[in-house]
Amino acid sequence: MRRKRKFYRGVVNHVYQKTVDGINLFYSRADYLVFFTILSVCAKSCGICIMMVCIMFDHFHMLARTESIRELSEFMQRFTSWFAKEFNLHSGRKGKIFKKNFGSAPKWDNKALRSAINYVGNNPVEKNLCRYAEEYRWGFLGFIGSSYPYSEPIDMRKAPLRLRKAVKEVDLMAAQNLPLNYAQIKRMFKDLNETETEQLTDYIISIYNPIMHNDIVSYYGSYEAMTDAMKNNTGSEFDINEKNDRLSHVPFVEMIKHLRKSRNEGDLAKIITLGMDEKMELAMELMKNTSATPAHIGKFLHMKIRRTENDNNLTLKSLPEVLAANREQGEDVKD
Repeated sequence: MRRKRKFYRGVVNHVYQKTVDGINLFYSRADYLVFFTILSVCAKSCGICIMMVCIMFDHFHMLARTESIRELSEFMQRFTSWFAKEFNLHSGRKGKIFKKNFGSAPKWDNKALRSAINYVGNNPVEKNLCRYAEEYRWGFLGFIGSSYPYSEPIDMRKAPLRLRKAVKEVDLMAAQNLPLNYAQIKRMFKDLNETETEQLTDYIISIYNPIMHNDIVSYYGSYEAMTDAMKNNTGSEFDINEKNDRLSHVPFVEMIKHLRKSRNEGDLAKIITLGMDEKMELAMELMKNTSATPAHIGKFLHMKIRRTENDNNLTLKSLPEVLAANREQGEDVKD
């Protein structure tokens, strides 16, 4: 039986949303930027106060304040369904990508809220994606007090025409409170070098950024005090009922890097629509060349690996037999 959602007007809520079957959704810079600009547009349209966001490969967290549970629910439904539509259209996938219900828990007092802030900020640290929370671009803490935390500021007087055109397009879309789509991002980044790519990424995030970072900093007194607190305390969230997934996310990064190098894949998300034979071949390749486990590969390729009682520890040697068995049954993998 589903628990009744707790909500109190004006109280900050820790909100989290998981993907269906724990599948991966973020394979490229474009995936993150499309998601973030849609979130931004919907937050502004719905009047939602966003205090923190952290995007992981298979889920995301937010701290948000709203006036009613209806506002929060409408916001979550609107922006997740909008991104799902864009992601499926881009990748060729069909069906839901997020679980039907999102999780949330009100943070009653400053102590509980600081613990939630530490918890959300340290998600990438716990998954071994960075050493400190502020180093992770998609946790957005680096943008507190800086518009270009991961690159040099764009000098429009010296910037090449291709970058100036991209900046103008971003400005135009943001001014109309419209998100960026995959086609736009592909076109804007197509001819940029590595330095320009990082600059434009920071610029897009800064222009669209709806996060009220000053609010979370105020609970610590300063940015330095906040980041120090995160380094000393990862935070705890016993009231959000989030199943603890102990998988490191480093193998996801390794698989993305491997495919970009070995296959020169531009749109990695499209691998999820490969046929079963191609997925089986790719699964073997990834297990040989990365530290990914079958559980990682199942999430990454949107496969369901159905294990047996005698096969609790899948290895490279046993993987082909398990995949073949699933193929004969016409099933994908469930981890």
